[in-house]
Amino acid sequence: MVGVGLGLLVAGFAVGYAIGFPHTVVQRIQMWASPWSNAVRGGDQLAHAFWALGAGAFSGTGLGLGDPQFVPAAHTDLVLTAIGEELGFVGLLAVLGVSALLAWRSSRIALRAPGDYTFFLALGLTLSIVLQLLLIASGLLGLMPLTGVATPFLSYGRSSMIANFLAFGVLLAISARSTRGKELAEFVRPTRWVAGALGVMLLLVAGRAAWLQVVRADQTVSAPVLAVQADGGRRFQYNPRLLAVASVIVRGTIADRNGIPLATSRPADLEAQAEALARLGVKVPDSCAANGGRCYPFGGITYHLLGDWRTQVDWAASNTSFVERDSDARLRGYDDHARVVEVADPRTGATTRVLRRDLRELVPLLRYRRRPDHDVVKAFLSRPRDVRLSIDARLQVRAAALVQASMGLGGHQRGAAVVMAEDGDVLSAVSYPWPNLPPSGIAFASGDQAPAGNDERLLDRARYGVYPPGSSFKLVTATAALRKDPALLNHTFACVPLGDGRVGQKIPGWSRPVRDDVQDKNAHGVLALERALVVSCNAYFAQLGLLVGAPALQETAALYEIPLGHPESARQVRETLPFAAYGQGQVLASPFKMARVAATIAAGGKMPQGRWVLDETNRRTEAPREVLPPALSGVIARAMRGVVLEGTGRVLREARPPVAGKTGTAEVQNKPSHSWFVGYAPYGGTGRQIAFSVIVENGGYGARAA
Repeated sequence: MVGVGLGLLVAGFAVGYAIGFPHTVVQRIQMWASPWSNAVRGGDQLAHAFWALGAGAFSGTGLGLGDPQFVPAAHTDLVLTAIGEELGFVGLLAVLGVSALLAWRSSRIALRAPGDYTFFLALGLTLSIVLQLLLIASGLLGLMPLTGVATPFLSYGRSSMIANFLAFGVLLAISARSTRGKELAEFVRPTRWVAGALGVMLLLVAGRAAWLQVVRADQTVSAPVLAVQADGGRRFQYNPRLLAVASVIVRGTIADRNGIPLATSRPADLEAQAEALARLGVKVPDSCAANGGRCYPFGGITYHLLGDWRTQVDWAASNTSFVERDSDARLRGYDDHARVVEVADPRTGATTRVLRRDLRELVPLLRYRRRPDHDVVKAFLSRPRDVRLSIDARLQVRAAALVQASMGLGGHQRGAAVVMAEDGDVLSAVSYPWPNLPPSGIAFASGDQAPAGNDERLLDRARYGVYPPGSSFKLVTATAALRKDPALLNHTFACVPLGDGRVGQKIPGWSRPVRDDVQDKNAHGVLALERALVVSCNAYFAQLGLLVGAPALQETAALYEIPLGHPESARQVRETLPFAAYGQGQVLASPFKMARVAATIAAGGKMPQGRWVLDETNRRTEAPREVLPPALSGVIARAMRGVVLEGTGRVLREARPPVAGKTGTAEVQNKPSHSWFVGYAPYGGTGRQIAFSVIVENGGYGARAA
């Protein structure tokens, strides 16, 4: 009969779940069936119970040293999780043992009751108490759907506590009237069967607790749960104990190549560099980095390099290289292995992309968080968390000031990149306009707003802005020609009048003639490569590009990661080859990539990959690659010096140290041309050289703006 009753009870729940009524039963079964991923509001309740048990592990955190406040209803329905956290598996086993002892003693009272009525009364009271414990324990351990019954003598309450004491009062009264050792023989065998069933259930509960708290304690405490959030979306959430542990790890400092902090959460780092910051005109607010907040002493001029950890604006954009994001594991001191995963909504079937983290690396720190002198804690907190950049803060500030001060010379948007020619270390990367970000505090200062995702101030023009490079690309075409055949250095082509007041050349097979700049009134005549670079002759390079061919030009451009089309294909490049050869067509490049072109020529033909992180977290680790022999790159360098002495870069003729460079005028449909200047300094020196590239969007002809 008992089996039939239990079967009918289970069948009733199954029918209710199938028809979706009552709704509470449906939700409880969904939570039980999938505790780590469900679509129930508040469906993370079981996960919180598991996290608490996993945190307690075998021996517990110690009385008063747990975090039961993180568990919903920890003082009532889920009080066993608080015990399991602070006393561990040992504590839960003790609770089960005491309950088993009470059940055994109560069953003895029932068997020695003076009559049938008192036997059933005692046994019923015993089962009502023991089954309560087994129901709630099985629910919070995931053995069955969670129920809202109280844990006898442990849950906070009044009526339930009074009822439990009354029940044991009745049992004691029956015990006082017992038969003194004589048992009711007809009930001994059935009672043993009941006791055996209860024993099996207690063993199942103990085994499940051992699985969660001993065998898989670390996996349990660090597992994320995919749950419904307040906005209705399903996202991963994490054990608040691990998040609390992570919050006490002070985020590392990002410093420039000279140790000047660019981003920090440690006031001491700012104080140590106060004089250097003051020389750069940076006055650190008193609130900067107070209470562990993130501070950016240089404000918006370093935004495109660092990003903003406080707001994480534009964090998911692919055209960014924020150090705060890319070196996040190093700065935090641990790797959360963040990855984007697709999750399906079981209610609608729709899929969304969400971020999933793995916090298991924090588990040892959680285990010993109350023992700061433990070797595990010391080793964890002593991990290097600072990041050193190749950026020179002095040059970054100076370049930003120059870029901002040149607003009257052309377009509004502009970008500049400065790199060491020898190793490609990025010394400065400035993009204007930049966000007006306050240096301190989590909230934006009065009048400042967090930029939106489509704000033009967010674009990293120096490294990810792509523009037609115009005549500055002739450096790449010249390199491709000399790589294919050094004899092309002396190959000549003609630049002639076109009859419409312009000069250039008509290319057989192309209906549109190649025209030189509108300011070129006299044809350049017959000229070779070096002279063609000095005078920036479009007609020469269009013909040279055809002679070199699309494959060779593509190969050389690919070395610099400069695409010749979108999408790039051999056919598409062939169809625009004369124009691509002098930086028009569909050629697109960033200031950083063009600075690498100049760096390659300055370094005797060895192309650096370029990097902005100096420590072991740097991922750009390729050694400089020889693109041209030194003698041939020297020819291009000499031509670049000629551009400054007698060509379109004459405005820098008297500059010291001496500069070698190449101007560029990139035509844009229905808008003023982009203005480029690419070069390096000092020309002809024996020391270290720096290469640079500047673009002014819609800045007009040549180097006038750039």
